[in-house]
Amino acid sequence: MGTGPFPGLLWVLSALVTSGDTLSCKVCTTSNAEFCNVSSSLCPEDHVCASSYTVTNTHGTIFTMSCAPKHHCDSPGSISAANGRIRRSTTCCYTDNCTPPPPILPDENFQPNGLTCQTCLSVYSKWCYSKHTMDCTGDEDVCLLQTSEYYAPIRRSVAVRGCATKNICFLGTQWIKFGTLKMKFKYSCVFSGTAGLLRGLVTPITVAFVVVKFLSF
Repeated sequence: MGTGPFPGLLWVLSALVTSGDTLSCKVCTTSNAEFCNVSSSLCPEDHVCASSYTVTNTHGTIFTMSCAPKHHCDSPGSISAANGRIRRSTTCCYTDNCTPPPPILPDENFQPNGLTCQTCLSVYSKWCYSKHTMDCTGDEDVCLLQTSEYYAPIRRSVAVRGCATKNICFLGTQWIKFGTLKMKFKYSCVFSGTAGLLRGLVTPITVAFVVVKFLSF
């Protein structure tokens, strides 16, 4: 059976995206809704059009449409800390002002996986330390330190430690604007559990992640 035209079409689309051309993408952010009123924005090079769901167990759903690096696409993941849990997923499309497919969130899995991580929360600092730990579950097999910086209309930093899936650690950097609130998110991950964190062997990696309400304590 032949492969048909689709592999060739996908190759052409990929070449267009990686050749330095830029896309215009729909941009919006809303809470507890699947769709939002959109505007259009010209993306940086090597970015594509993306739709993302971010769901917390305490504050519901955030839906965004935006420009995103290609490696954000099709990378569902989750984060857990003592104060709550986040699941996220992103889908992409590759033409001007296209609408990506609805993201599919990862399944919830609460089976312990043997990893133990520190857990803490600081709402006034980019660092937190605690002797308290939590048992990681499912595919959340790395320990993380997340920092969030809010720049407008108020300036504040938040730090959280907990468990995460590996792909969360490799998503890159993103500034997020939610209404009048402007934010930057940054993650550090280790793969050796609590002992590595206690020794301070944290490898800094930045990540794009929309956790507005989850961190607005």
